[in-house]
Amino acid sequence: MQVLDREDDRSGRSCASPSTPSPAARSPATSSTAPGRRWCRSSRSRLTARRYSTPLDLVLEVQDPFCPWNAGRHHLRADGDSVTCERTEARPDLRLTSAELGAAYLGGTTLSSLAAADRVEELRPGAVTAASLAFRGERAPFHPSGWAFPAF
Repeated sequence: MQVLDREDDRSGRSCASPSTPSPAARSPATSSTAPGRRWCRSSRSRLTARRYSTPLDLVLEVQDPFCPWNAGRHHLRADGDSVTCERTEARPDLRLTSAELGAAYLGGTTLSSLAAADRVEELRPGAVTAASLAFRGERAPFHPSGWAFPAF
């Protein structure tokens, strides 16, 4: 999931560019853009920034070859407004890539449907169902022009 805190790729490889120019570049007094620094975001900070529809206590084993600092096991605990996500060596409940985690995080699909397509591996019985319920949002994502053909 490339939606985390700012962390530089230590290998020197580019991960993603910020989509918003620097404040200097947005200034009407400036005609050139400041060089953007390449970065990716940490999945742990994004996972703690949201709220979950049901209590959750789950260890995710995330694979992320593009931004390797996101890879590893993360213990996600959520209960109401209290959410924590910490690195752990505990046995994982689910194994998935950052792409599947991002899809579930944004709400466009469920972990259950991804598991049915063999994109998420359930390592503890019931973990997929519990995670799918917890990740479910109050409303489904919506784009006024439809899901397949965004208006831009």
